[in-house]
Amino acid sequence: MARPIRHFRLYISLAAVHNFDGRRRHKPPNSATHDKRHFSKIWRSSRQPIACRSLSKAQADTVPVQASHTRGKVVIIGAGPAGSTAAILLSKRGYSVEVYERRPQPKHDPIDLKRTYIIALSERGLKAMRAAGVCIPSDAPYKGFVRHLKGGKIQVSPAEGNVSLERAELAQHLISEAKRLAPSVKYHFQQGLHSVKFDRREATLQAEDGSKSQVKYDLLIGADGVGSTVRSEMEHQLPGMSVKIEDSGREYKTYRGLRADLEPDELKHRPGRSIHLFLGSNHWTSLSGHLNPDGSYAGTLAMKNGDFKKLKTTADYESVIRSSVNGVPEHWIPEVAKQVWCSKLTGPGVLLLGDAAHAVTPVGGQGANAALEDCLFLDGVLEATGDNLAKAVPTFDRERLPDAHGLVDIESSFSKLVGNKFEAVLDLKFLKIVMHVVFGSAVHKLLPFIRNEKPAMVRLGSDLRYSEIMQEVNRDAATVAVLLLTTIVIVCLKAARIW
Repeated sequence: MARPIRHFRLYISLAAVHNFDGRRRHKPPNSATHDKRHFSKIWRSSRQPIACRSLSKAQADTVPVQASHTRGKVVIIGAGPAGSTAAILLSKRGYSVEVYERRPQPKHDPIDLKRTYIIALSERGLKAMRAAGVCIPSDAPYKGFVRHLKGGKIQVSPAEGNVSLERAELAQHLISEAKRLAPSVKYHFQQGLHSVKFDRREATLQAEDGSKSQVKYDLLIGADGVGSTVRSEMEHQLPGMSVKIEDSGREYKTYRGLRADLEPDELKHRPGRSIHLFLGSNHWTSLSGHLNPDGSYAGTLAMKNGDFKKLKTTADYESVIRSSVNGVPEHWIPEVAKQVWCSKLTGPGVLLLGDAAHAVTPVGGQGANAALEDCLFLDGVLEATGDNLAKAVPTFDRERLPDAHGLVDIESSFSKLVGNKFEAVLDLKFLKIVMHVVFGSAVHKLLPFIRNEKPAMVRLGSDLRYSEIMQEVNRDAATVAVLLLTTIVIVCLKAARIW
């Protein structure tokens, strides 16, 4: 039987240094003010987009940049989007880079292709790709999101300026771009991390045949996903390393290659890909589908942890989809049931990127964008610290950690909204976000001279830092709380005829 994908959220310290103090939420010391200003200037700098006509025609649009590799050796574990983007940026800075990936290259990995899912890249992720000089395909626009509700009703949210790719497609594209833009980067597929000796700065790799080899490094980067071996080694070896894993409560299985006339009038004649979400009668079950360039749909069936084990036959799957999910095309149901059933899903000097550092569920659409942003953030830290790794690693931890925590807080609230709405109403973080959006939108509309931009949460797809978003959320929530309390006090005083 196919094994479902299970999603988790991670709270984690992003880097290991000699005096590692684990999970931190405090502000950086004042002594870092100068570096912080310098880093902020670099981080906010804009770069012109680099576009190519398609993934297959990327080579003609940009040229590689050669660098003399004298700064040190970087070993990256994981050849996903974050790993390859980091490899390009580091190679351009003059580092010698080697990337190790336990799986085959995506284009040669049938399992990875079967379990892939759509990623909508917003400005947050695209900015990192532009900084690396990566070609952004112009034939893969993301045109919008469609929610299928009860009674055949739909909600359409058109989108502009974003790009949509399947995860395996994006990973392969970035590997190809790394080989083109930074030809000195060495990839080693089907070799995973076995263990690390942080005191010696030595990693042991293990090939598929069980053979092992050692490699020395100046900086080790864990970009090896939610089940990160690098993170596990840090947790077991480094004092103070703290990892908190929250189960999202959902499991996912994939389907592919189905066709239907699903595109609403608002999106039908626009080029690009769309994402559809068929909501269920219970808050755990849903079906997603994304439109592929060939006109077919692929996606995932989501259910509560453990519920897949209760389904023994394809008829069981059909029954669940029919009774629990709204608006799914009738001819899809037996095919989804069949595919779901038959598919196979088989510190010192170290830091974590992407899902290895802050895994989130797909609900908020932030996972890949945040992972790519990590790479650009690291590039900015290296620039601000003059490529001094002894300074760069703790600086990355101090500056990026609040964003990682902010991302998880935001995604956790989104998950509650899509899931148990009663639980969401009782969640303080979710209530703060609601107050922020309502209050901020009202002030922006009625008093634009006070607030000339929409609430930060509405601009989640921009490159606004997650920590800054949460600061604005907390500030607006506190303002609303004070206004409500003041109103209550005035009403009570008037009722008591004291005022």
